[in-house]
Amino acid sequence: MAPAPKYTMQEQELMILDAAEKSIENSSLLDFTMSAIAKGAGLSMGSVYKHVQSKEDVLIALAANMYTNEADMYHTVLTLPLTIPEKIIATNLIDRNKVHTYSFEGQLDNLVSSAALLKRGSLMWIERMRNNSKKIEHEFDRLYSDAAQSGEFISGMAAVEEIGLLFWSLTAGYFQLVRQHQSLLQGDDAAASGALLALAPDAPHIRGLKRMLNAYEWRQPLTQQGIEKACRLLEEIDFR
Repeated sequence: MAPAPKYTMQEQELMILDAAEKSIENSSLLDFTMSAIAKGAGLSMGSVYKHVQSKEDVLIALAANMYTNEADMYHTVLTLPLTIPEKIIATNLIDRNKVHTYSFEGQLDNLVSSAALLKRGSLMWIERMRNNSKKIEHEFDRLYSDAAQSGEFISGMAAVEEIGLLFWSLTAGYFQLVRQHQSLLQGDDAAASGALLALAPDAPHIRGLKRMLNAYEWRQPLTQQGIEKACRLLEEIDFR
């Protein structure tokens, strides 16, 4: 009888992702090697290729894991004892240095949105990454839908999709702009690190989001006191 495998497939996958993270940190998202991952994981190349067939697979697998953790993070924030507008603004007040999955996640997020990279990835990993990314969308879709159905969002269901799209565009666009600005001023290492300073309660981005949110009708409009309350609760759970 053949001996039982030393590690389960799930354990091997975790070992490979952990080794991939360390390999990337020691080189870069473009220069890491599959052999370095195998060595770091303590597995044969054959075992590694049973899980990931290419460097593109490695990046997509890391992104899939990152999106799962992000969905969990947003779920935690969106279930805090805050009004809906306060919960929405709280997601922009998180200190990303305290909750990030990888030090290079800003650059990773950009890479896995490349059509050229996705063409070289395995369907299984691409589907897993997309499904995990959808978990984040579902967290916010549920929030806006619950707000409308409960009457907290007075503007009604017709405006739910609208406010969700506006909020996502302003948030994603802002943080992308900050990373690009860091890269220009400080070099690629700063952009790769994903080190974004936590926003102050009166930062221009937060003030802009407050105006946008209060352009809609809420049972309790967003106030500066509500923003500061969100900051305090984030500090209590060590998200800020």
